[in-house]
Amino acid sequence: MEFNVSKFLAHFICLISILSFGLPALACLAVALPQTKLLPTFLGDESRPSTPFIAWHDDLSKLNYVEKEYRVSGKANVYELQARNALKVVIPDVPYATRILVRRPLESGAFNGNVYVEILNATAGWDGDPVFQSASRYITRNGGAYVGITNKPVAVDFLRDQWETPPLAQLGNRSRYADLAMPYFGQTWDMIAQIANLLRSDTQANPLADLAVTRLILVGYSQSVDYQITYANHFHQAASFDGYYLAAGSGNVKKLNRLDGKEEYSFGDSNNLIRVGAPVVRFQTQTEIEQRRFGALLTRQTEEAYPLVRTYEMAGGAHVDVNTSISGAKALARDLNLPSFGAGCDLPVNPLPIGFVQVAALEILKRWVEGVPPPASRLLSVASGTEFDVNLDENGNAVAGIRLPQLTMPMGQYLGSNTGPGFCFLYGGFIPMSSESFQLRYESEQAYIDALTPLIEKSIGEGFLLAEDRYHFIRHVRSTIRSLDAPVR
Repeated sequence: MEFNVSKFLAHFICLISILSFGLPALACLAVALPQTKLLPTFLGDESRPSTPFIAWHDDLSKLNYVEKEYRVSGKANVYELQARNALKVVIPDVPYATRILVRRPLESGAFNGNVYVEILNATAGWDGDPVFQSASRYITRNGGAYVGITNKPVAVDFLRDQWETPPLAQLGNRSRYADLAMPYFGQTWDMIAQIANLLRSDTQANPLADLAVTRLILVGYSQSVDYQITYANHFHQAASFDGYYLAAGSGNVKKLNRLDGKEEYSFGDSNNLIRVGAPVVRFQTQTEIEQRRFGALLTRQTEEAYPLVRTYEMAGGAHVDVNTSISGAKALARDLNLPSFGAGCDLPVNPLPIGFVQVAALEILKRWVEGVPPPASRLLSVASGTEFDVNLDENGNAVAGIRLPQLTMPMGQYLGSNTGPGFCFLYGGFIPMSSESFQLRYESEQAYIDALTPLIEKSIGEGFLLAEDRYHFIRHVRSTIRSLDAPVR
């Protein structure tokens, strides 16, 4: 009889959990792996094809990558939190069927062992993949794999019932999602754990079965961070991730269920702080620090009190910058026939690129998991006596934190907020200097780049820019220079 190491470890963890924590349902999730079904890349006839919702907008085959979509099904409990953080099952074994997006190297030999599992963002009522939008080049050039999870009932219901209906009718063909179901918000924790254990398993249901998976990193952006922290605090033992990357999150996280109608804990609740026995890197933009609706200052954590947490706050960074605005709009223009995000905001969208810092933070986390100590936390300077006022320098830009070279040689004021309709409050604004002022201050584009280069090398040396991104970063700077005096959108 063949000895199965994965199953042995799963049963061992289950036994330890029963004896030590009295929570057998959590640890035994390692045994209860979900089932998967490959969904076709194209569904429908030539006149009405359907790709997976938010399929990547570029041709991944050019990078020797492939994207596949899977239906994932199983049973998940709904829990409530009791005294001393004990969990009680209140609704057991509820069937679910969701989907995952897998982007992976075509050849198993090109895989580097790292899998980035993103809790897809459902703020708009449908899925978004903001971490992959910022980190796609980093993940693919290094041979990583990516798995995005549809994890919220509103997103599941959208795929099954709303996609393809006017006015959300572009390439939608929702028949591919006809049997998705997630009756309860509280099922998400078991779903995440089961999918994580599936990705480490040697079963045929695992879409990464031919890859030598070394590390699972749970990543998320904005609302998804609220799920990550709750998962890490209460379910880490059910399926241990090697590290957690929390990007642009708020100060109040998700409750275990919303049977009482409330989805998040109140500001100030101790459950909003992450406590987990794995490295945590938290990336925050200026938006989350200065906007009271986010309340991120209320959950600032650093290594002084939490040795396994590093927090990096980006001066001038915005919740949505010009790059993520453009990247995110591509799939939504195709799938939902929506206009570009940021259109109609009162100011131009902030051009300071948060993606370069995000991938540097992901690299810091990867190296930390491998045993390399991370840089110390870097926090924005906040005015004393207040909670949400960020200190500004003589150019009107935020002080301290991670400062990209453009903060030392600014082309204007980089704002963490914007005004206007809809989601404009999530977009950073930009008050640019005129091209004439730029020339008076810096002489020329090339003179600016020459003076900026030592600052770029300094950021690389500090670990907050990657050497591999040097060319792309300079190209982005040039595009910003050439956009000065462009009309406001």
